[in-house]
Order: sequence, then structure tokens, then C-alpha cells
Amino acid sequence: MRLRRLAPVALALSCAGCVSSTDIESLRAQIGELQRQIAEMQAQGSSKQEVSQLDQTVRQQTDRLLKAEADLRVDVGNLSGQIGELQGKLEDTNYRLGQLSQQIAATGQDLRQARDVSSGAVAPGTTTPPPGAASDPETLYQTAYSDYLRGAYDLALLGFRQYLDAYPETDLADNAVYWIGECFYRQQKYTDAIAEYDRVLDRWPRSDKTASATLKKGYALIELGDRKMGVAQLQKVVQGFPSSDEANLARQKLQSLGVDSRPQR
Repeated sequence: MRLRRLAPVALALSCAGCVSSTDIESLRAQIGELQRQIAEMQAQGSSKQEVSQLDQTVRQQTDRLLKAEADLRVDVGNLSGQIGELQGKLEDTNYRLGQLSQQIAATGQDLRQARDVSSGAVAPGTTTPPPGAASDPETLYQTAYSDYLRGAYDLALLGFRQYLDAYPETDLADNAVYWIGECFYRQQKYTDAIAEYDRVLDRWPRSDKTASATLKKGYALIELGDRKMGVAQLQKVVQGFPSSDEANLARQKLQSLGVDSRPQR
């Protein structure tokens, strides 16, 4: 029967996907072929049952085609929205990078002027005040911290480093070093992160970031595969800061590793 000869076409239609314009064009072509064959069968006087079955197949595949086109339009719409969102984020990042570059250049100029004044090359009265953004440590620090919170770790690194270059002796200098370590940790650069945590621990042993730096150093060591040293750092947090949030986190991590929170003797 003619329906057997058309079976491969119907099978191809039933397997057709709805994920690309190529699939949709294939469906259209195959539906057109079925419609042509229906007309041919009618002209040749084929049975009503044959024509009805083939006509039903065409209707089913037409429905499939309409759904495929609708799905494709939805996919294209979603993709366009995602592209627009990414473009917005890129523009924001470029803007922030431009601002930071200007601030870094201004800070470098201020430092050079300060060195010239201290060496007598320029009279003190001839120096110009630093730009508002670069001369305001709190604004500079908070901008870098905001970049960290929103996941712009490269921008945060630039901001905290600029802060430390311009204001290395402020009360927030230890925090800035710690957040540089956190930026590296978030980027899975664990060796670089450990180096920054060690800077906090070595230079500011009584810092309010000491417990956090010790905890995150332990995490980073474990991520690098140094379980023994990582566990020792976590136990140090529990012993040195027993009632802190960091100690609770250290206990949870040690428990997940099947290790006692007390150091082994």
C-alpha cells in the first residue's frame, strides 16, 4: 500500500526536533511532501481510509511545526534578554574600570608630588590637593568592597590595592589585605589567597580579621590538598576563638572531614 511507502517520511517527522530553524525548515518540507502525496492519492482514486490516515499525519506534524516555531521564538527572546543583560554588565564593568584607572593615575601623581615635596624638589605651597575620589579613603574602600559583594573580583582587587597604595597605615588596611585574599579565594587562586591571609596574620596578629584569615587559610589549604595543615589551621581557630562565628564554621568543616576539633597531641 502507498502508506507503507510513506512510513519513512512519517517516522522522520515524528523524530523531528524543535530546537533549531533547520529542524523547522525540515518539518515544513516534509509536510509539503505529504500534502503533495495526498493530492496525488486523491487524483488516483485511493481509498478514503488511506487518504484520511495520511491527512491525520499531516495535521499532527503541522501542530508539531507550530509548536516548534513557538518554542524557537521563546528561545530567541530569552537569548536576546540574556545578551542585553550581559551587555549592561559589561558596560558597567568598563565604566568602573575607567574610573579606577583614573583614580590610580591620580593617586600615582599625588605620591610623586609628595616625594618631590619631601625631597625639596617642589615647594610645599605648589602642591595641588588630590582629587576627591582618590583622597577619600572611606569612599575608595567602600567602592572596592561593593565590587567584591557583587562578584566583580578583578575590580575589587584593583580598588583594595589602590587603597593600600594610598593609605597603607589606616585602620582598614588589614581589612583591605584580607579582602584581597578573599577575591583570590573566590577565583579559586588558593595559593595567592593564602599569601594574603598570611600578610594579615603576620603584620596584624591582633586584627579583627585574624580569626577569619586563619579560617580561610585552612579552607584554602584543604582545597589545595594539604589536609593536615588545613586541619591544623581550623583547630587553631577553634582553640583561639572558641566563641566566634569562625570557630563554629571551623567545627562544622572539621566534622565534615571526620576530624576532632581539638588538636592532636
